[in-house]
Amino acid sequence: MVSRLFKYLLYKKLIRPITRSEGSIRQVSWGVGIGVFFALTPTVGIQMYAVALIWALCRYILNTHFNLPVAIAMVWISNPLTMIPLYYLFLVSGYAFLETQEKLSFALFEKELSSFSQMESAWDSIVEATRFLIIDLGWPMVVGSLFFAIPGAFLSYWITAYLLKRYRLQRLKHRQFVANGSQPVDQPVN
Repeated sequence: MVSRLFKYLLYKKLIRPITRSEGSIRQVSWGVGIGVFFALTPTVGIQMYAVALIWALCRYILNTHFNLPVAIAMVWISNPLTMIPLYYLFLVSGYAFLETQEKLSFALFEKELSSFSQMESAWDSIVEATRFLIIDLGWPMVVGSLFFAIPGAFLSYWITAYLLKRYRLQRLKHRQFVANGSQPVDQPVN
């Protein structure tokens, strides 16, 4: 059941926006790359706004384009369910790179983040979680996230460009085959 739900959500929220996009392969691939970059940074809660801001900057100032809906779909790679493990991975990576002596166990990290959702006031919860993430853990977490965000953005760009090109060529061949009055190979002839 969980596996089927996961596959459905993966397809509906991440793959379908890419395959249904009518933008150029370059624009869609850029959208995926930028979305994955922000998904792999400790910015849950402001990711979509950050992507929209980058989109506006690219479109109106730099005169370049990327697919905004695809980029926004990709930021959902990090979500409330994946946030704690990703943030901890970023933190540990940042500690290792910066050679910081501070250590924080995953259990303590999870307990600290979970405690913010138990607060009575939503505003207090947001303020305290932000303070904890930015002030207490900020620099190591940001540095650690860059080890995943930068390669993730480049890899997702190139993989998307390659796979989307293949997908669109296959779809075009199928449409041409059907348009010529022939039946596709996998369908029986009446």
